[in-house]
Amino acid sequence: MSPKNGKNSAEEFIIKFLKKNNNFFLNYPNILKELNLPDKTPASEKIIDLSAYRSKKILKDNTQLKRQMLEILKAGKSHMISQKRVLKTSLRILNTKSLSKLIDVIVNDLGALLACDSVNCFFTSKTIQHKYISQIDNKVATSYFRDKPQTYLNQSRKGIPFFFPNRSKTIKSYILLKIVYGSDRFILALGSKNINKFTKDQQVDLIEYLIQVIQIKLTKF
Repeated sequence: MSPKNGKNSAEEFIIKFLKKNNNFFLNYPNILKELNLPDKTPASEKIIDLSAYRSKKILKDNTQLKRQMLEILKAGKSHMISQKRVLKTSLRILNTKSLSKLIDVIVNDLGALLACDSVNCFFTSKTIQHKYISQIDNKVATSYFRDKPQTYLNQSRKGIPFFFPNRSKTIKSYILLKIVYGSDRFILALGSKNINKFTKDQQVDLIEYLIQVIQIKLTKF
């Protein structure tokens, strides 16, 4: 093979290698110092303008960073709003004067707090009579809380007709809350028409805080 053909073969090999490994210069930036590159982009597509490439990449990175920062700020603002709402609900819970009024707050305020389409409250015995409460078997109720002691977000389809018998066709996602009252349990079922409203990886720290507040208040009755 002649030297010319050998040179062409080597160049073609390098070109093919760089096309397959387009992050090569990002991984080995020091090599760029040894290369002679044009300052301006000619009409030919075979020549790369390194300055233009760097500017384009920096602009893209900055845009992505700004978008990420905006999402963080939005999340922070949303979390602060949620904290204020939870505090307001906590005060309402602590200021209730009777068990009946507390149940009203549990059903009405927690449903509004989470913007739910359906709220049902269950109790594991017949000792409490209230317009918002239905009876539920203790073993069945607690079986939903094997993974987490206070909340259930696994979205088992069998739970929808069980906890939302009158809305089983419209409820697409839900959360269950378990509230301990002596040897019995309140189970609060909050459902949404939005399939993405509740998911199993959702953060529930504020809701679990509210559950603790409710359980503390229940000891006063």
